[in-house]
Amino acid sequence: MAKSDPAQKNKKSFSKVIAAIFFPLVFLITLTLIILTLSGVNVFEEAEKYTSRIPGLSKAATSDDGNSETGEVDQLQAVIANKEAEMEELQSESDSKQNQINELEQQVVQLEADLEAARSEDENNENSKVIEMAQSFQEMDPEKAAPILQSMKQNLAVQVLNDVASEERGEILGQMDPETAANIAGLLIEE
Repeated sequence: MAKSDPAQKNKKSFSKVIAAIFFPLVFLITLTLIILTLSGVNVFEEAEKYTSRIPGLSKAATSDDGNSETGEVDQLQAVIANKEAEMEELQSESDSKQNQINELEQQVVQLEADLEAARSEDENNENSKVIEMAQSFQEMDPEKAAPILQSMKQNLAVQVLNDVASEERGEILGQMDPETAANIAGLLIEE
């Protein structure tokens, strides 16, 4: 009988042990992959996520995506360039609107100044007319001036009588209806 070599015996027993561990392990991994895939988990995508975190395996896992990352970077740079151009356009539009606002504010200030000048001019004209009318009433007889002033609006009669000398004013008020004269005198005192 031939003697069996102990080295060969070790090889056979080692291959039996490996086969006894390796094949069931491969079967178990395959079965797990099938079950996870059927349950909706993308196993290869998850594996890629985990391998990208491992320093030695991260290059191997992402080497296929090198071109897609470059394309993605270019695409993102184009988006950034578009957004920057859009920002510049909006900034110039904002500056233009601000200039319009400033011009309109200047116009408002100018119009307010013009309005104030017109008002003061109207007041001066009105005051000069009141003064002229007061002089006319001062030269009139009190009997003729009283009914005219009585028929005027009270605030205008007060303005006119305010510019009439006090002696003539008293005579005109004396010729008026007592109630009207009292109202006008009260308004004259308030001024």
